Amino acid sequence: MDEIGQKLRNARIKKGYTIDDLQQITKIQKRYLIAIEEGQFDHLPGDFYVRAFIKQYSDAVGISSDDLLEEYKSDIPNSQPTQESAPEETKTRSIKEESNSFFSNLGNYIPQIVVGIIIVVIIGVIAFGMIHKNQSSSSVTIPKDNTEQTTKKAKKTTKKKTAEKADKKTETKSKETTVKESDTEGTYTITNVPSDGLKVVVEGSNGQAWIQFKEGDNTTWQQALSADEKKETTVPSDTTTFTIQTGNVDNTKVTIDGKDVDLSKSQSGSTIVKTLTFNIEK
Repeated sequence: MDEIGQKLRNARIKKGYTIDDLQQITKIQKRYLIAIEEGQFDHLPGDFYVRAFIKQYSDAVGISSDDLLEEYKSDIPNSQPTQESAPEETKTRSIKEESNSFFSNLGNYIPQIVVGIIIVVIIGVIAFGMIHKNQSSSSVTIPKDNTEQTTKKAKKTTKKKTAEKADKKTETKSKETTVKESDTEGTYTITNVPSDGLKVVVEGSNGQAWIQFKEGDNTTWQQALSADEKKETTVPSDTTTFTIQTGNVDNTKVTIDGKDVDLSKSQSGSTIVKTLTFNIEK
């Protein structure tokens, strides 16, 4: 048993909790709690859950999770993705320099731009006046005998426009995004993806949930969501699949393009750690 596991175990015993009690409090499976006490972090679902589970364990037994994670940071796997900051900073600096140069040069042409805008406005006013004058002079008075015929034509045009609007409304409705669960538990198929991408919202519902969001093989973000905390992501329309890995599916809510995803089958299982897979059908 390693040092951090021994410290957590002693705190649990001091609180008078059994492993079963702690499982009910934290909603973490008993085998994961035992693995933490034994220092067998490789038995947990992944590096991301090592820090998350230790944090919830320590909070439950009255130990400051921040102090504990800082004290044993060398023993705990680091799940945070590395970032290449230097190239980004160089790129950002280059963009800022180009932007400053552009606006500096633009300032030299402001007088010419203002004069050009004034000329365009004057030409537009003159053109509008000429067009309005021509339209007024070409107006035709409709004879009274044609009134009935004109009325019928107007009604026919109105009916045609109404039918076209109904067709467009039906077409739009048929293209609404749909999310359907497949025969495999935790796997969903999405159709009619908008060209500007899918709006996916993940929420901590009724309690804390640990989430890892991936597009294909790339991790987009990962964090622990507290109760009622939401995280929104736009999935590009050319993406073929994305996954949501949750450390507590019972406390997880997923909404796609404003529609709640039915997670009832996944939430009724024996384990709360779930991977939800969404396949986008082109």
